[in-house]
Parts: sequence; structure tokens; C-alpha cells
Amino acid sequence: MKSHHKLIATLSMALVSMGVYAQNDLATANDKDGVVLFVESMPANPYRHKGTVSCATFSPDEEEPLIEHMIKQTRKEHEEFDALIFRPGTGLCKADIIQYYPDPDAKRKRGRGDDEEVNPKHKEAKAVPTSGIMLFMQSSPTAEYQLLGKVETPVTFRSKDIEELKAELIRISKERYKDLDAIVVVAGSGIRKANVIKFK
Repeated sequence: MKSHHKLIATLSMALVSMGVYAQNDLATANDKDGVVLFVESMPANPYRHKGTVSCATFSPDEEEPLIEHMIKQTRKEHEEFDALIFRPGTGLCKADIIQYYPDPDAKRKRGRGDDEEVNPKHKEAKAVPTSGIMLFMQSSPTAEYQLLGKVETPVTFRSKDIEELKAELIRISKERYKDLDAIVVVAGSGIRKANVIKFK
């Protein structure tokens, strides 16, 4: 009988956790040079898959230069695309190239560079839980949250590996803040700083 109650309690906790994710997984993805970036997230709207892109043999090892490199790699083969979905566990070195279905009522403005307009609908994203929490990277949560604190990788942690940097931020965050729901990687920090949050 005790095991039956324990199972019910475990299932209830799992459902509550799933509820937290389902209600708070929405985000606004960042864009660069007119390309929407989905990192640790997926598009919230329908799209079509156009292909995949991988890093060249000699590619940067830091987040921002690597994203720029991947956009350039994609533009060698595809003139028309809207976003890149970076595959988890690949260190930003492999991504799916996607294009949204056109809105028949919208006038599409084409161009390149920072002045290109990005449809706000294209930036709607859903975070994908990793290691038991949500990691907002190249995106911002849209749900209300409370800031629990800030974390930073120690100076002794010298790795430049993107997957190792993410794992270290998650480890430190979980160690310091037991009731966290997510971490938001600070843009431009080289994946070395994050805000630890709890949803309201």
C-alpha cells in the first residue's frame, strides 16, 4: 500500500513539473542578420525543413563567432531561409535550416544585415528542458519570473567547449539554487554567466 501511495506522489510531482514546463516554456528567440536562432528551443509555429548545415573544418570555438559562421555556411547553399534550429549536444556545429510558410496577407521585405525586419511570429519559441531544467540560450522567457540570483563559471574553468560550458553553468546553478526552474544565459558572456530564475 505504501508503495502505491509513493507511486501516486511521484506521478503527481512529475505532472506538476510537466505543468511548470508547459506553462513557462514559451520564449522569444534572438535573431542575427535576419536569421532567427533556436538554441535549446524549437519554433512555436509550423515550418518546413530545407536541409542541414554543419561547421567547416576550421571554425570558431566561441558562441557568437560560431553562430555567424553557421549563418555564412547556410547562405552558401540557401538564399531563402528564416531560421536555424541548432541540434542539442553538437556544440552549435550542426543545425536544421528552416523556412516558415508564407503569410498570404503579409508583404515580405527581403534584405540582408541588421536592418532586415524579422516577423515577430518567427521568433516565438518553446524551450526544451535539459538536465531537468530549462536553459534559455539565445532566447528570453516570456512568462513572469523571479530572479533567484546570478552565476558565473569560475576563472579556473578554462574549457571553451560549448557543451562543457553549458553543463558547468547548469551544475553551479543547481548546486546554489535548489528550487530553480530555469537559467537564462547572458548574451555576449561566452556562455560563462547566467541568471537563475523561478517562474511565478
